[in-house]
Amino acid sequence: MPRRFVQVAALGVGLLASGAAAQTVASGPALTTRLPDGTGNSVLVLEAEAGRLLAGPRLIIVAPDGTVRFAGADDAFDPPTAIDPRVFALAAQGDRIWAGLGFSDFAADADEPPPTAAGFALSTDGGQTWRRRFAALDQTSDTLVTYGVSTLRAVPTLAPQGAAPLDLALDASGDTLYAALGLAGLRRTTDGGATWRRIVLPPDSLTVLDPRDAQTFAYSPGQIEPSEPGDPAGSIRIAFASSNFIAYSVLVDEAGTVWAGTANGLNRSVRLPGVTDLAWLRYLDSPLGNAPSGNLIYALAAQPDTTGPDPVWIASWNSGLPGSSADEEDGVTVWRGDDADGFAVFETVLLGVRAYGFAFEPGRAYVATGRDGLQITDDGGTSWRAVRTFRDAEGRALPLRTDVGVFAVAVAPTGLWAGTSDGLLRSCDRGATWELFRASPSPGVDADSAAVDVYAYPNPFRPGTDRQVRVRFDLGAPGAATLRVFDVSMRPVRTIDVSGRPAGANEVLWDGLSDGGLRVANGAYIYVLDADGRQRSGRLLVFE
Repeated sequence: MPRRFVQVAALGVGLLASGAAAQTVASGPALTTRLPDGTGNSVLVLEAEAGRLLAGPRLIIVAPDGTVRFAGADDAFDPPTAIDPRVFALAAQGDRIWAGLGFSDFAADADEPPPTAAGFALSTDGGQTWRRRFAALDQTSDTLVTYGVSTLRAVPTLAPQGAAPLDLALDASGDTLYAALGLAGLRRTTDGGATWRRIVLPPDSLTVLDPRDAQTFAYSPGQIEPSEPGDPAGSIRIAFASSNFIAYSVLVDEAGTVWAGTANGLNRSVRLPGVTDLAWLRYLDSPLGNAPSGNLIYALAAQPDTTGPDPVWIASWNSGLPGSSADEEDGVTVWRGDDADGFAVFETVLLGVRAYGFAFEPGRAYVATGRDGLQITDDGGTSWRAVRTFRDAEGRALPLRTDVGVFAVAVAPTGLWAGTSDGLLRSCDRGATWELFRASPSPGVDADSAAVDVYAYPNPFRPGTDRQVRVRFDLGAPGAATLRVFDVSMRPVRTIDVSGRPAGANEVLWDGLSDGGLRVANGAYIYVLDADGRQRSGRLLVFE
């Protein structure tokens, strides 16, 4: 299975339950500011448009005045069905907002379930109200597709598994939406999602596709097939004719050119006079260079430029496909325009890192690179600095997990935002200092209706998904704390000592391992916190 699916499936789980609230994002003395109830701490998708910040996969909207609203409580995001969809992709233009929905299909009996299509949510009033749209799948009769002068045999994509919206892009009018749908290929709608048209890209055997030329290849982006006897446990069979039909990313630039990133190349559209269908040029990594560093094109973004064509930034990964070039590497490549002979000019500016998203300010580019942090360049990619430890205005490191990764970045009037696997970050000074926004339950009361001042979240705790549980408490003065975890028989399981904690809100993290380094069994546990000369306790359910 292409790694894009593995990454999305692995990152899109472990979020909190739904609810609705509105509040204002404001700076304060605490290290962490609370997000509205119902949001989650894995922030994997960011989109800035019309002064707003949109953040998913539990969708929140940050208005230009800093007001935060949890839009994911709308029925269009959480319909009364057995599935629990999340936002996998966003596109916005003015008051028109598209959210591509999906979920991780654990029923697929795979170690890492494929991202499964769950349709779309569409707002035409800036996110105040939403309408549900069906997933862009085929009918059993959709066995032919017309491309230019050719009628091609096609395998309809019937199953939602592997067909979640991985990226969305609107054209300049806002009326045409392009969707990169994984195994369902590249598609577009011009009627608000009522109908979808399959967009034919070059097969693996071609680097140029002209709709005026007769073609005989079969169009089959792919579909998941049932396992057969002898297949490894948990494996998934995917039938496809060409990996260049498997769409990961899409961009419509200021000139109206459509760029499509796939599992096997970067595709650039060409509009021919008098022809409706797009012609395509396909760029592949090769020893000759002048192409992206890798053939799996994970993300695309255009950098505004008033002096010439907008450079296109490309997150290119080593595809790992059989027969692919040994020169493929993860990296960031930039299309700088075309030379005098009309050939594309590519420059790889960041080699050896896996990029997930881009954002831009005048003279500056930001790249989200997972556990390599946030990469920043002020000279178009010649030199870089990485932010891996995020600190507040007083120089304190924010309480992020040690394995935190940066997977999205956006620039909005409210600041520079970075989406991580452990919360949402904001900088109001271009990345020098940061604030952390995290969803967490209010301490409230315990099961016996007694006020509590220590609590654990998430609770229940799923070690394989959540990685760490946080025990939150307040200190009246700077000092040390000790967290002890016991099973229900009060046998000691884990002791964690922490020192040098500041006054105010604090957290101790537990990874679900015993003192001997073993994963604890499912069940109920008691945690005891010693701090401030006091002893406080709570209950925690571990469930995998």
